[in-house]
Amino acid sequence: MTAFRGESGHMSHDETMTSTTRAWLRYWRHSLADSQSGRGALSESALRGTASLAASFYRDGRLPSDHPALAALFADEPATTRLVRVVLRPAVFKVLQAHGQKKQALYPDVVTPLLCGLWVARDGRFIPAEPPVIPRDLLQPQADDRFTLAHVADQDRVLSRAEPAVWSASEALALLDDDAGDVPWKAYYDLSRSLFNDLCPRAFLDTAFVSADEARLAKVDDQLGAAHHIIKLYDWLSVADQPLPLVEGYAQRHVESHRPCVAAGTGAMDRLGHANTRYPLAIAQRDALAQSMALGEGELLAVNGPPGTGKTTFVLSVVASQWVKAALDQTEPPLIVAASSNNQAVTNILEAFADGFEETDDPFGGRWLPGIDSYGGYYPARSREDDAARHYQTPAFYRRLESPVYLDTAEAAFLGHARRAFEDDTLDDVDTVRERLHQELERTRGRLQALQRRWADRAARHAELVERLGDAPEQRLAQAQQRRDGLQAEAEAHLADLQQWQRLCAEEPVWLSLFAFVPPVARKRRARRALFIATSLSADARQRIEAAPAGSDPESVLREALADRRQAVAQADAFLETGRACLQALDTAHAALDNAYRKLGFAAVPDSFDVFDQTLDTSLRFTLFQRAVHYWEARWLADCAARAEELTEQTARGREKPGRKKVRPRWRRRMMLTPCIVSTLHSLPSHMTHRVFEGQDRYREDYLTNEIDLLIVDEAGQVAPDVAGASTALARRLLAIGDIHQIKPVATQSPSIDVGNLAHQGLLANRDAYDTLREGGRTVVDGSVMRIAQAASRVRYLDDAEAGMFLRAHRRCLDAIIAYCNALCYRGLLQPLRDTPAIDPALPPLGYVHVDGCAETPASGSRVNRLEAITIAEWLADQRTRLEKTHGKPLAQIVGVVTPFKAQARLIAQACRARDISVGTQAGDMTIGTVHALQGAERDVVLFSGVYSRHTNGRFIDDDPAMLNVAVSRARDSFLVFGDMDVIGSAARGSPRHLLGRYLFSEPNNALPFAASAARPDLLALCETPRLINDAEAHDRCIRELLEGARRWVALVSPWISLDRLEETGLADALRQAADRHVAITIYTDHHFNTTQATQPDADRTARFEKCCAALTAMGLTVNVVTQVHSKLIMADDRFLCVGSYNWASAAREGRFKNMETSMLYSGNLTEETRIQLDALNARIRG
Repeated sequence: MTAFRGESGHMSHDETMTSTTRAWLRYWRHSLADSQSGRGALSESALRGTASLAASFYRDGRLPSDHPALAALFADEPATTRLVRVVLRPAVFKVLQAHGQKKQALYPDVVTPLLCGLWVARDGRFIPAEPPVIPRDLLQPQADDRFTLAHVADQDRVLSRAEPAVWSASEALALLDDDAGDVPWKAYYDLSRSLFNDLCPRAFLDTAFVSADEARLAKVDDQLGAAHHIIKLYDWLSVADQPLPLVEGYAQRHVESHRPCVAAGTGAMDRLGHANTRYPLAIAQRDALAQSMALGEGELLAVNGPPGTGKTTFVLSVVASQWVKAALDQTEPPLIVAASSNNQAVTNILEAFADGFEETDDPFGGRWLPGIDSYGGYYPARSREDDAARHYQTPAFYRRLESPVYLDTAEAAFLGHARRAFEDDTLDDVDTVRERLHQELERTRGRLQALQRRWADRAARHAELVERLGDAPEQRLAQAQQRRDGLQAEAEAHLADLQQWQRLCAEEPVWLSLFAFVPPVARKRRARRALFIATSLSADARQRIEAAPAGSDPESVLREALADRRQAVAQADAFLETGRACLQALDTAHAALDNAYRKLGFAAVPDSFDVFDQTLDTSLRFTLFQRAVHYWEARWLADCAARAEELTEQTARGREKPGRKKVRPRWRRRMMLTPCIVSTLHSLPSHMTHRVFEGQDRYREDYLTNEIDLLIVDEAGQVAPDVAGASTALARRLLAIGDIHQIKPVATQSPSIDVGNLAHQGLLANRDAYDTLREGGRTVVDGSVMRIAQAASRVRYLDDAEAGMFLRAHRRCLDAIIAYCNALCYRGLLQPLRDTPAIDPALPPLGYVHVDGCAETPASGSRVNRLEAITIAEWLADQRTRLEKTHGKPLAQIVGVVTPFKAQARLIAQACRARDISVGTQAGDMTIGTVHALQGAERDVVLFSGVYSRHTNGRFIDDDPAMLNVAVSRARDSFLVFGDMDVIGSAARGSPRHLLGRYLFSEPNNALPFAASAARPDLLALCETPRLINDAEAHDRCIRELLEGARRWVALVSPWISLDRLEETGLADALRQAADRHVAITIYTDHHFNTTQATQPDADRTARFEKCCAALTAMGLTVNVVTQVHSKLIMADDRFLCVGSYNWASAAREGRFKNMETSMLYSGNLTEETRIQLDALNARIRG
């Protein structure tokens, strides 16, 4: 809390949360409060919420004891409160106005360039609580091009050197108790003045603002705004005494060793619901759903969802599966809340719940209760409920449905649908229908599980067969049979050998045996047997007898050989029997699976588990969801009937009872109608409360902690840690869905201040550990809920991706478009799977219109390029009819326009409106804005205005790859860049723009032939009447005139150059003649365009180009070969500049393209313009 009492006022509590978790909660609480009260750009209404002070009080370091502002600070505080936390704004500047309007529309109403976080004591003393700072929203870098005064790194350097003394709450209280305690205010005051003087450009402020000659003071807790409910929950948690497992995991869990993910087959048993019959889950979505269903209490799971990978479909499946599971188990419905930090994300979720669940025409399709239009409810801020109720299902919607008037008609409508669906006119009782629906659920689950078991059985049989017989079992069995037959033949041969030997022995004369001890007889006997072995036995038998030890009995050897072969035959028979049994078992398992599968109306069962499982999504799992919808409707009707008296009273009162015994069942009852509630994280805490009676008409507000079964944070990469931290206390599990490579949370603190805040809470031992701490994603400088969930996830789906699950299948953009994003941010992990062609093949997937405009920085600080804005508007006006005819829908639904700069967005919008193109946020309006305008949206065609030119380049677009990642991935069919292609082509290697250039320039057809009819507005001040040139002949005449009239120099810029074309048109002679007059002629041309064919090096083109350069050099011309030239320019004597789309050194003078080029010739004092152009060209000359 920000008001502190003396020691007698401290509260004790049971430490159920660890001290580290409590420290993180305090850190997030104070960071959020500071971000709300610490803005430097204010509206007039926000300023009115602060107290005006004379600047002298700031200098003196105290308020007079009788000052009204001091009395107001302590007016609502208990008598024991000795300090309050305030933010002091020592300087206030108000925007200049003309005729009652702001002179600069993009400037804030009020700028307070210095903030001082202070404690104020009852005697009026100021005690520094935080270092003086320039507010973070006035410092670069920013996610957009908002008004700023300095760079955050400059402030951090100043504060790091100064290390101002500040006091924590306990230190400040101790200071008050110390009679000799003295605050070195002057040092703090001097530092703040130095910071202001060094980093705030006063001259710049004075051009657009006027000093109000006052200071402003406000209590921190009076400035909380939209974060009020979050702060209130943080304060309640500071004295909470119950276990909060999810808070602990959110604050501390950092997993180093990851578990294996849930196996696809295992997880299939828990995936019980699906949203439609058209689109099954992709493999990664399926695996993420299985992992989500396995989440334990207190666990977090990150689901990384790059653009177009089906995050919305995944969310619907999570909700559907959870809802169906509870219906099957006949428990209470799960309380699932989907939340985010901004209204656009929330709106996208609500639209998904309204449109994403299919409602078929069969009797079980749709709703059986009237008046329900969505599967999601919306709990907005209470101040917005009336407006939201016109579009969404808000608490008022649930109250209306719980009224006796609705309930009287709802039951009859429900039973009517049930009779038609079950074809049973005797159904006249809700409980009977509920039982029938549950039986249907069980029956359908039984079919699903039977199919899954049969698949598992077939898979097990197949695995066993492969283990025994390999991948070609029938071939292996045939080979085994052949070997068995060979062994049998060998056994029979051995038997014949044995029988012959036995016959020999039986026919042997008796005397040979009786006198075998006589040497001659023994020799005769051995000779006789040897002859028999050599002439009568098989070769194998002979070899075995010969190999036997000396003195071995041949009969024993032959018996052993026979036994060996008989054993081998027996083994072969056993192998064949087992193999055939395995094959038969597989055939039986497959037949059972195939028979059950065909009963669903499908053809033969697929070989792939993935395909098999996807058919279950769009059949049985969808059926389960349909039955669950009506099961929960029946449960809702029964619950309402059981609470009829309470609901009647609720209707009469117009509000719900706030006690815990009423609130908790109410949440569960409403989840029976809509399986998910949607809210912002700023509003959610205010809805998860109940009142506790404390006696004598006194109540306190408590929170429903651990009540939400699953909290889904959407666009979690945009949600700051402090915004979501409090709400984790309300939930048991957290599913974070988002992408850290898209738009990030707005930074609310500078690193130097953040270090101090962390240290004050005991979370940071020293400055050197700060970077390590930031890696966990929990700090407010660059952390997010997504990064916290990644750190806390117990699984890692892909080794090369962030921890957690990773959705890979991209189906939004054409492959050529998403390839850029894949290379820029995702290390090639995305799988482009779109299977439909572009609607408009006339536009390339990645294309560009080169615009030789000029980037300017007006007083607002936001950059503009006026010719670029005009070109975009003219292109849209020119293409509108064709686009609308091709796509079959209005232009606003086809095209979106994005730019990094707010002022440029305004300029483009103005130019479009001037051409009768409606622009805005309403239905039928085209969206034009910064990349935030299309976050979460998509268009067939996206136009990008880069603004930068060779006049003013900058790194804003390249500072964060997220900007171009978001912009490009909004385009389904075409992403078209309008701008200075020379700037993109010369961007720093490895930068987002350089990579974009590689894709844009990879195909010649990516260049769109279009030029605005307007002159460059900035040059009109130097040349009031520029000359428009339209066709090839006019261009050639203009070139000759410039060459003939030039006195000192001429520079010609053309991406392509052709000696043959120069000779044919006579321009070669004109160049030669000008050079003979000692006019310095320089030609700039591009190496790549002149030496490649279809972007590949071409030896013939290279040879022609070298010959051309040599010939021109021989004429006395200078030829500079440049990297990435897209401009078509002619400059002469600092007085003439011809700019357009005409390739003067190679353009067609005949045929259908001859009149498709336009240029504008400017004349006047163009020294600065030509210098900028030449400097840019000379910087890119190849070495």
